Amino acid sequence: MRNFSSRRALSSIVTSMVLLVATVILGSAVVVWSNGSFSVSKAITTTLYTTNVNKFTEQLVVENTWFGTTPSKFINVTLYNVGSTGITVTDIQIKNTTKTMDIPIIHGNILPQKTNSTKISYGWTNKVPVSIIVTTAKGTIITTDVSP
Repeated sequence: MRNFSSRRALSSIVTSMVLLVATVILGSAVVVWSNGSFSVSKAITTTLYTTNVNKFTEQLVVENTWFGTTPSKFINVTLYNVGSTGITVTDIQIKNTTKTMDIPIIHGNILPQKTNSTKISYGWTNKVPVSIIVTTAKGTIITTDVSP
């Protein structure tokens, strides 16, 4: 017969401690990873919310568009800010079936309840519809179609 008392074995207490330590380490790693993941998601959600809510506060209307010929053909576009916050217009695009003209606007700030009129040199043709596309600094796009 063999003598079993000379064999060494881990006791149940030591085994339980090893399993507990391993569980604590893995649990801590999962918590750290999920906090980092949550922080990134929170930052993305905050950015999207802020951007989209700011767009809703912009209320711009193309109030009047008229066509002139002196000294050369032009279009005059009058924009009215009906909202409660200031708007910065960055670009006006004029488009018809044959050509597109893009006009960057440098000083396009429009205060609340105020208008801004822009004269644009453009060789328009009678009875040819023109689309006017206005873009703001926050990315809002306003489109209207007019015909001389």
